[in-house]
Amino acid sequence: MKSSKITYVLATLLILTTSNLFAQFENKVTLNVSIGAIQPVGQSEYIYLSQNGTYLNTWLMPYLFSNFERGGSFTGTVMFNLNRTFSLGVGVTMERIGDWEYIDEYTANGERVENNFLSWNITQEGSILDEGMNELNMYNLGIGVFPRINMAYGKRFNPYVFVEVTFNYTDINYIDNRRDSWIALGGSEQEYDEWYYSLTSPSAYNNTPQQSFGIGLYPGIGFDFNISSNLGLFVHGGYSFISINKADLEESNLEPENFTSAKVEVGLKFSFLRSKDI
Repeated sequence: MKSSKITYVLATLLILTTSNLFAQFENKVTLNVSIGAIQPVGQSEYIYLSQNGTYLNTWLMPYLFSNFERGGSFTGTVMFNLNRTFSLGVGVTMERIGDWEYIDEYTANGERVENNFLSWNITQEGSILDEGMNELNMYNLGIGVFPRINMAYGKRFNPYVFVEVTFNYTDINYIDNRRDSWIALGGSEQEYDEWYYSLTSPSAYNNTPQQSFGIGLYPGIGFDFNISSNLGLFVHGGYSFISINKADLEESNLEPENFTSAKVEVGLKFSFLRSKDI
């Protein structure tokens, strides 16, 4: 009889403790802040089908977006926990994608030569007066809306899946350092501009699209680790797709493409407004 009472008391305490633990995570609003890493993916070189049926590299421009280096992001979101399974979030992301680099390889005088696609030099009568690198930088501002499905709501460890629809403003900034050097060496701006705009070679990046507005999709998976009723950590990642105005790329002698990347984000979550408070 005594042991039965003890068992009853322990069972009651267990139920109350479990219910309290579950309830402490039933917050209606969650604020998330995170930093992330972005790795552009995709084909980097142009290829074409020659007459004899073999694929060969060409001297056309390499792809634009896949040749950007790894970048970073900062994201802030507000998430509304509609029930124990389903949440809906709205967020803003600022991304700096990274510097652009493409190493061109070719054979000259029987030797394999590597050359950075944005490198340049200014020569006079066979002498190099100056040399350096031009720059391509990329920035993206995105506003996203995402549904999220929780696998273990109320637990310390909660896996989840999400699909974010994003509305993006993408800015590509080309810096022609060669022009500045040309003028510093005493050349005229008019002469340089006339020569530069006559280029048909891959170095003519002045026509790359400066701005583009596009819709994106970012599906991914992640998990929460709830430290307390109001504070937690999260890690998630996935595949990001951003549509780019292809007409701008074609006018720039670039192969039409979209910006695709793999993303990983780590952040803090702050939860408040429990169910019993509203």
